[in-house]
Amino acid sequence: MKKSILSRRFRYGGAAAALTAAIIVVVILLNALFSLLANKFIWYTDLTSEGLYSLSDAAVEAIEGIDKDVYIIFCDDPDNLMSDTLQSYIYTTALGLEKANKYVHVQNVNIYRNPSAVSYYKTTSKTNIYTNSIIITSGSEFRVFSEKSMFVFNDSDSTTPWSYNGEKKICAGILAVTKAESPICCITYNHGEPFVTSDEIASSNALLSMLEDAGYKLQLIDLANEDIPADCRLMLVYNPNSDFLVKDGISDKSEIEKLDKFLDGTNSLMVFMDPESPVLPHFEEYLEEWGITFDRYETTALGTGLAGSTVGCYVKDSLYSVTQDGLGVVGTYTSKGLGASLHSELRYTYPPKVIFPNCMGISCASNYSKTVHEDEDDSSNNFTYYSYYSNGVSRSIYDVFTSSNSAVEVAGGKTVESATDLEQFSLMTVTRESRMADNTNEDYSYVLACGSTDFLSNTLLQSNTYGNEDVMLSALRAMGKELVIVNLDHKPFASTEIENITTAEANAWTISLIAIPAVITLAVGTYVLVRRKYSR
Repeated sequence: MKKSILSRRFRYGGAAAALTAAIIVVVILLNALFSLLANKFIWYTDLTSEGLYSLSDAAVEAIEGIDKDVYIIFCDDPDNLMSDTLQSYIYTTALGLEKANKYVHVQNVNIYRNPSAVSYYKTTSKTNIYTNSIIITSGSEFRVFSEKSMFVFNDSDSTTPWSYNGEKKICAGILAVTKAESPICCITYNHGEPFVTSDEIASSNALLSMLEDAGYKLQLIDLANEDIPADCRLMLVYNPNSDFLVKDGISDKSEIEKLDKFLDGTNSLMVFMDPESPVLPHFEEYLEEWGITFDRYETTALGTGLAGSTVGCYVKDSLYSVTQDGLGVVGTYTSKGLGASLHSELRYTYPPKVIFPNCMGISCASNYSKTVHEDEDDSSNNFTYYSYYSNGVSRSIYDVFTSSNSAVEVAGGKTVESATDLEQFSLMTVTRESRMADNTNEDYSYVLACGSTDFLSNTLLQSNTYGNEDVMLSALRAMGKELVIVNLDHKPFASTEIENITTAEANAWTISLIAIPAVITLAVGTYVLVRRKYSR
């Protein structure tokens, strides 16, 4: 009898152990299966308030017109990518784009096991592709991005990112490789500009990165000794400190002639100077032909300096400034005319502040005439601009941003001009030259001028608070006739905690996660005990 009881207990004990082992195996298999399906079909719930893991509607819209196959290649296995905090953001974005557009495909290549798989994407023998590199390719076109390029860093800390910008970078890369050709933006560097070597083109400078995001290939150019490429569509002159050459009896080269011929070809020029910029007689005389005169003041009128010398005028606004000294001027959006069209999308809801630090005012050249555009149906739509017409050349200059009516201009520490309700200081202007193409269609060239070089500082271009980058991207789209992603913001790492659920919801989740496994365990245990009791 005792042996029979022991045998029965052993038999039931063995069955219980087998059941426990089976349940553990089933749980492990279900977990593995769910993980595979979650990775494939992106079964994730993004509980971060910044939406770091969620693909925005704007990103989907940005690439909805893509109609050719694009491959986003990651250089490591999915498990390694998802276990790395930074790479997981990028990989999740790519998977979301793959799910949203049938032409986007995500691939994984382990370059440790198969380094030759990415050799085609090395532009030189010294180019390195790492496990955290991201390659975007379509046909023969490709772009290679570093992990770091997908994030925004503080000027003082280049190792810890404060914001995720992968959506914009990946979408810009997709658009770049699927276009028939990428236009060139030439950047002058032989007049003391801060861009002095080709290596700096690939730097983390926010201005250069923004131009690349807009779909341009970047190329430094020495206008004195190099011809402008045929496929150049935009010329950038940023903070020059020496004048442009003209044929003057000493020099037989003319950089101004090259610029003029370039703008005859329905292209665009952007010029950024500031009150500390020296007077550049040749270059500024050419800008006057486009209606642009940077505000300067004779030092003798200030009681200082030599006769004939001038200093730049600072626009100062104590009421509308983000700095105590009044020099961080908040620009006023124009609402009518060509200048207003450059930022029309930004003004639909709550326009972001656009900052013009240390800005020199711009006046219209004296040979331009004041013109009033009149709306016959609604006089409130009337606006003023300045125009010039001579020998078949028609140009008009419009304000893009102005100061408020409380601003003043300061030169040599003295107030020299004051704004009024009718006349404010121009901070950014755009000039359009129109001509007839094939005697049927009108075509245009543009010159955008701004009196602040700090307008394009890393801090302002990388800010989600201010709209400087959005203004530039809108202007690039309007002037360059290129598709530019404007409404994709980067996502700051304010916190990676689950903070968009209420305390009640958090308590409910906590109780559920504690109680449900306990209830299941209790139920299974009770069932086993009851079965054992009545089986004796």
